[in-house]
Amino acid sequence: MIRWLVRRRQSFAYAFSGLIYMLRSQPHAQIHMLAILLVVIAGILTGLARLEWIVLVISMALVLSLEAMNTALETLADALHPSHHPLVGKAKDLAAAAVLVSALASVIIGTLIFIPHWLP
Repeated sequence: MIRWLVRRRQSFAYAFSGLIYMLRSQPHAQIHMLAILLVVIAGILTGLARLEWIVLVISMALVLSLEAMNTALETLADALHPSHHPLVGKAKDLAAAAVLVSALASVIIGTLIFIPHWLP
């Protein structure tokens, strides 16, 4: 049982290490984190309902998760094929597109949630 707990703790440490790597090395991840901070502050000041928070948290988690997957794919692709290859480039573009789609959807979701609170 102790061994199992130690391995779980190590797994969390690896995950947090990956999160820190992403935030330190990826400018877009830093922009996403700034956006999340601003949304949380705006949400607190606005007094959002529980369901609104749930939708926002899922949206923010999706963007960060896809950013992490994009970073993982790019890192692995660069390690396996350091020189330019058109198919590797396409894979990277597609992963970045997934982040972009989720970020744009999050902007729409945030707009739909916040506008009614801010309009008279």
